[in-house]
Amino acid sequence: MHPVAVIMAGGAGERFWPLSRRQRPKQLLRLTPSARMLVEDTVDRLQDIVAPEDVYVMTSAALQPLLRRALPQVPPANIIAEPMRRNTAACLMLAAAVLSERFPNAGEVLMAVFPSDHSIEPLEEFHRTLRVALQWAASGPELVTIGIVPTRAETGYGYIELGEELSAQEPRVYRVRRFREKPSLEVAQEFLSSGRFLWNSGMFFWRLDTFQEAMQRYMPEFWRHWDALRAAVRAGAGHPVEGPYAGVEAVFAQLPELSIDYALAERAERMCCVRATFRWDDLGAWDALERLFPPDADGNIVQGNVVLLDCSGCIVLDARTGSSSLLTLLGMRDCVVVLTDDAQLICPKAQAQRVRELVNLLQQLGYEAVL
Repeated sequence: MHPVAVIMAGGAGERFWPLSRRQRPKQLLRLTPSARMLVEDTVDRLQDIVAPEDVYVMTSAALQPLLRRALPQVPPANIIAEPMRRNTAACLMLAAAVLSERFPNAGEVLMAVFPSDHSIEPLEEFHRTLRVALQWAASGPELVTIGIVPTRAETGYGYIELGEELSAQEPRVYRVRRFREKPSLEVAQEFLSSGRFLWNSGMFFWRLDTFQEAMQRYMPEFWRHWDALRAAVRAGAGHPVEGPYAGVEAVFAQLPELSIDYALAERAERMCCVRATFRWDDLGAWDALERLFPPDADGNIVQGNVVLLDCSGCIVLDARTGSSSLLTLLGMRDCVVVLTDDAQLICPKAQAQRVRELVNLLQQLGYEAVL
């Protein structure tokens, strides 16, 4: 089998505003202790599994040149621009069309799909889990995902309900009974205590021919455009690609705007899940930083020119450039404070998931300069 990695890097990461912007979304931020861009870490952690020339990055036309500079080890032609945002199912259909044109024998291509903005460690355990997922996917006709052992009753993640155990050897493999959407806190606590649920990592593995067969069976609203999409990719592949492939936009605009979870994973009958042996965080919002960085004696996470007095449980980031101004907080509890050169965010930590709502409001009010 010929493994290829498809990294989805077109998201906006709006819940990390004001640090995250349209021209510098979450995957291009340095949010973890590695001090590297999240997408850099994503590519680098695959280097012992997939050759650099077999890494493909799906992104927007606006971010394509930025990612080509950020990822010099990836061939520029492998950093592919989607013509518009249509969610992850359309993104992966376009990736499959590109791979089908580059690899004539779809039965020999093993497609591994990764989000671009997660924190994963240790690397050895990630590779261990990954190899098992690839082995199960290579056997076909299995569609494979990786599930994360939950450590808390998290309401911001999707869940995987486990069925029959298929392999008791670590990392264990299970039949997927069903996918469950982001639950209420009460339901999340039930999931956690039952031991039958894992977090949905958003990673998927399948042979290219298996994915094509699955699209035909479970995604007919996409499959009816498959031949036209491949033809558009084929027509645009003979010249240097800056921006989307010529001709793809007209086809892409007709694809439903669905996630791969809704479009395929929840419908598929032969889905199995490898239980991860590594630590994982999807870095969904500002409160994720307290899971990545050691707090001070009062539970605060502080970065930048900041002084706190009688504060606890706060996340404070001063990301202003060239400023000698001091940021001080007094008597604050469980809050998020983020300063950039042109915008500031202050909110209760418990409301960090709602920053996307704030970004939407700013757009409605016409504050385009800070988005």
